[in-house]
Amino acid sequence: MQAEAPPPVVQPSAPTTPPAAFVVLSRDDGSEIVTSVDVPLVLAKGGRTEDVLVRRALFITASITVVRPAGAADAASDGYRWRYEAFLQRQICFTSMTGLFSCTLAQVESLPDKATGEAPLPATGSDAPVFPEADAAKRRLTEGLRARAGALFEADRRANVDPVFKAAGAAVLKAAPRRPAGQPATGGPAAGGGSGG
Repeated sequence: MQAEAPPPVVQPSAPTTPPAAFVVLSRDDGSEIVTSVDVPLVLAKGGRTEDVLVRRALFITASITVVRPAGAADAASDGYRWRYEAFLQRQICFTSMTGLFSCTLAQVESLPDKATGEAPLPATGSDAPVFPEADAAKRRLTEGLRARAGALFEADRRANVDPVFKAAGAAVLKAAPRRPAGQPATGGPAAGGGSGG
């Protein structure tokens, strides 16, 4: 008896990628410091003291993308999308007895504060686009962060700064009044930004 031939192997068809609904015309990314503060401290351990500077900053990352519906003939239907996200950056710096100044690596933590949206691109009659809805969303986000900055910094101190000193067996002798920092901790995302188009 002759065995029946096996059924032909059917190759699965490659999945088709649906055409993009929008074409990206430009994208601008960056970051912006909302507020920052330096807190000088004096630590003591084993009869020796050390000057410490706790640096913290709240900053946001921003992304604005200008899009056009696929197949659109002109700019009349152009729109834009925005995304803002908030972060807290922390860095601890030390001044040794010999005067050497050194800092830990900047640590960045994401905050729940975010703002996203999209809107039609206003016609301005110039080559420079404007983004009024995105600007308003950014303003609301930054104002909310500034209002909560003190509470956020205090919570960060209790959760992430005090335990470091305690684990090292160091005691805080005194804390000078807080003073605003001109720049955030060096070397972290809060200090930079960029754009693309």
